[in-house]
Amino acid sequence: MKNLYSITLIAIPNIPLIKEGDDISAIILKCASDAGIAFENQDVLVVTSKIISKAEGRLVSLASITPSAKAFEIARESGKDARIIELMMHESQILNVKPGVVETLHNLGFICTSGGIDRANTAKPEEEKVSLLPLNPDKSAKKISDAIAKSTGKKVGVVINDSLGIRYRVGSIGLAIGVAGMPAVLRGAVDEVDLYGKKRNVNISFADEISAAGSLLMGQSKAGLPVVLIRGFKYPDKDGKLSDLIATEQLKNDMRGIDSHLVLLGENM
Repeated sequence: MKNLYSITLIAIPNIPLIKEGDDISAIILKCASDAGIAFENQDVLVVTSKIISKAEGRLVSLASITPSAKAFEIARESGKDARIIELMMHESQILNVKPGVVETLHNLGFICTSGGIDRANTAKPEEEKVSLLPLNPDKSAKKISDAIAKSTGKKVGVVINDSLGIRYRVGSIGLAIGVAGMPAVLRGAVDEVDLYGKKRNVNISFADEISAAGSLLMGQSKAGLPVVLIRGFKYPDKDGKLSDLIATEQLKNDMRGIDSHLVLLGENM
């Protein structure tokens, strides 16, 4: 049994509903301590972007938004709220519109639907509030990692995740949008081979895999478990970032010829 390699996932309990200005790091440290959880080197914390957005003042009341003519045009095509479309246009570049779906290139550099804007777990329905993604998720992750190191002396990786869709796959999956204190991508050695001696060029989206694992405990509705501790991983002492996960050159090639102000209605990218 001693040689078995395993990981453990623990949802940090009793994280309260987060408000603007809350110190996420302090809340995580207190809730972990109250639960008898002591951080260890190479632990990883997966933190949902929603509580980061709340703490950083990234909730928006739809009552404050006046849609433009372009927003109304896209709303008619997509069937979505024109006020949310207006926010999408500020947060991202709109690439493709069809009924029920607006595909966007977010300002953070990745493709997602609806510019990362979400109604879930923001406020009571009558308040009509939506969340925007954090402005700098890498910085938000580093702040948490640094605070834990300062408080406990332990080096802990942090992944900020969000539920995103993947083209031609049903449903959403937790993907990393911010990374600190750990590699975002694991790269194999230049001489790495498989079980049969064939040379392998290994690149693993480490932060995305961890993000998806954390989402298993977080849930998508009212679980109320926005922070998950993952223990047992072995990873190099390197600091990654969101941009490490994005195939920038491939994205640029795919985007070539698309006018940044053009909306492609009903066409594929």
